[in-house]
Amino acid sequence: MCGQVGIIFGRKRRRPDERDYLREVFIRMLLHSEERGPHASGLAWLKTDGGHRIFKRPMRAHELVYEKPFQELLGQVDNETTILMGHTRWRTRGNEF
Repeated sequence: MCGQVGIIFGRKRRRPDERDYLREVFIRMLLHSEERGPHASGLAWLKTDGGHRIFKRPMRAHELVYEKPFQELLGQVDNETTILMGHTRWRTRGNEF
């Protein structure tokens, strides 16, 4: 069992305060999905030019959100971001990732 969350930004331009609000919503969604996957969690985003970043760790979401790389990656969400995705994993086979 795993949890998946996301926000589709599309091409709409948003003010900085709107992006800040959506970042907070994303964190809340990721934390709420933790019960579906306590063994690992992560996030990824995709930009309009195809650029993307992924950050994942073998830890609970409530720990991950305080990691500096998580905060830095989430801080890079801007008007070029088209989608923001999060995942929590319940390890059934293999390693945490």
